Amino acid sequence: MMKIRIKTKYLIFPVNTLATNKLLIFKRDNEPVYQLHIKLDYSNPDFYSYVDVSRFMGQTMDIFITPEMKIEVRETNEMVIENLYHEPMRPQVHFTTKNGWLNDPNGLIQIDGVYHLFYQHNPVEPNWEHNMHWGHAVSRDLIHWEEKDISLFPDERGTMFSGSAILDDKNLLGKNEGNKKAALLYYTTTAPFSQHLSYSVDNFKTIHRYSDKPIVPHILDANRDPKVIFCEELDCYIMALFLMDDLYCILKSDNLIDWEEIQRLTIQGDRECPDIFPLYDDNGVKRWILIGAKDKYLVGKFDSGKFVAEQSSLSLQYGAEGYAGQTYSNLPNNRIVRILWNRWNLPTFSFKGQMSIPMEMTLCKFEDNYYLQANPVKEIENIYKKTKICENVSLGTDEMFKEELDCGAYLLKLKGEIPESGVMNISIFGRSLGFDFHHNKMNIGGCTAPISIIQSGFDVTILVDKCSFEVFADGGKILMSCLNNNTVSDYNVPYLTIKSDEKMTLDNIEIHSLNSIWGE
Repeated sequence: MMKIRIKTKYLIFPVNTLATNKLLIFKRDNEPVYQLHIKLDYSNPDFYSYVDVSRFMGQTMDIFITPEMKIEVRETNEMVIENLYHEPMRPQVHFTTKNGWLNDPNGLIQIDGVYHLFYQHNPVEPNWEHNMHWGHAVSRDLIHWEEKDISLFPDERGTMFSGSAILDDKNLLGKNEGNKKAALLYYTTTAPFSQHLSYSVDNFKTIHRYSDKPIVPHILDANRDPKVIFCEELDCYIMALFLMDDLYCILKSDNLIDWEEIQRLTIQGDRECPDIFPLYDDNGVKRWILIGAKDKYLVGKFDSGKFVAEQSSLSLQYGAEGYAGQTYSNLPNNRIVRILWNRWNLPTFSFKGQMSIPMEMTLCKFEDNYYLQANPVKEIENIYKKTKICENVSLGTDEMFKEELDCGAYLLKLKGEIPESGVMNISIFGRSLGFDFHHNKMNIGGCTAPISIIQSGFDVTILVDKCSFEVFADGGKILMSCLNNNTVSDYNVPYLTIKSDEKMTLDNIEIHSLNSIWGE
């Protein structure tokens, strides 16, 4: 046991990600107030954990470790990470947390022109390990991000699992202050699994519990991940909630506090992290989308008090690394922007996981089905560095396209007719993307997907970062997020090459080099 008076923002603990797990417990007046699973290693650390204890400033804490071992800590007011944002594996146009683990985007909301991004976060090592906090970052353009302090910490209710955010436009909770509307955070705690509510009236500088009791008590299994939105058709708020397997439920509320379950439904082949939001197609027809963590989605409408799917579930995401997407609330002009977690299995010691590029969501109808479409937000143009456009590019056995590249991130756009047969290969920084037109199949980073669903033309956008490909095909109806050993850019091979085993023409190739969002 160690007794310490908290007088700095952080306590620094040494960690080895291969060491055995220990339980680090902070007690005040002999009562536990904070605990972490942590792989402490004082003899051979490969990671330094910055534990934020600022909320205990001026208090005296007893620190215990189970199993018992020596305790030594350093104190600091600043997180000092060598070469921050320019480490060898650090993505340059995707948000990553400074230190530790990142997963599901949470609580996406825009307030006064500021986009808030909360996320599942383990600050004490670059692995999950039961320590879910809510990390927090902000942006004014959806591209450049500033990491803020942790917003939600594990407590006596358990760890802080995923959830969503809205503004209390009608002051139903009575927490609004003048012109400042309360921002409400809905989230899951785990002891037991239940849904809780907190709020802020100062843009999340301070966050307050609405109640110690859950607003939605435990229903079933590890029910979690509440997504809340106002539904005009029902004239009330609705909450989509994961229950178990591929089973979800929808609840409704008139006051944002008392919730009534109105239905259960399945999204075949999916689980976790539901999102529900409206979209208007090109003809102004409104439909509701219910989508799960694996991007299987239902399109339907609210009728007789319930969501009614109008078609079988479809897939938006075909990659292995895109997961748990969520849309922003409080955007103007019916705009829908979505961010996914890109799962990460690459060897780094200080951080793990990246957020996808924010995506503009649209809806189109083709024949009897509605299709979701995802494409990079227009704000990505803010980081265009150099642009080259080539038209009417001929490819074949004796014709190849080759362009020398600068080391860094790129956005590529390719358009043309879909040939009846043949195989085209795109190589970017030594990594290969294959397009088999005869079988309507593309292969990228070990993942496969159709090239086109509606066969209207070859239309592919590729976002290349240091370790990942994000591919948007067929106008965005097909999404592939790939982040693995086969998608790490090899800057020793600074070229874009395009080859085809049969003659074909690309009408247009756009090559946009991108500035780092972290500066030079």
